[in-house]
Amino acid sequence: MTRPRAAWLAFALLGILDTVLLLEFPIAGVLLLVLAVAGVAARPPRAASIAGLITGIGGTWTGLMVRVKVSCDAFDATPGQGCEAPGIEAWILVGLLILGVGLVTTAAVAIQGTRRG
Repeated sequence: MTRPRAAWLAFALLGILDTVLLLEFPIAGVLLLVLAVAGVAARPPRAASIAGLITGIGGTWTGLMVRVKVSCDAFDATPGQGCEAPGIEAWILVGLLILGVGLVTTAAVAIQGTRRG
């Protein structure tokens, strides 16, 4: 059986990769997400794996969207140039929500692990 920490880390890295693929190559990203969910279903510790996957996706999504916002704001600061990222704040909130769910799930898995042993 895989240790929960190792499973969490492996699936968090998979979540990071999946997020980048979803943004660049959506079909490949969806396919990787399906394979990741199949991996979660195939072997324990399932809770740690899903927590890592959700945290990786939420953290990466939030980071990338904030990066877009910051880059666009900096570009707009130069006279005669413009950059539009309409509604990007909503996407940042979506990323923060996903990240929050992942962190709460991670905390629950950690608490459960300390109670067991």
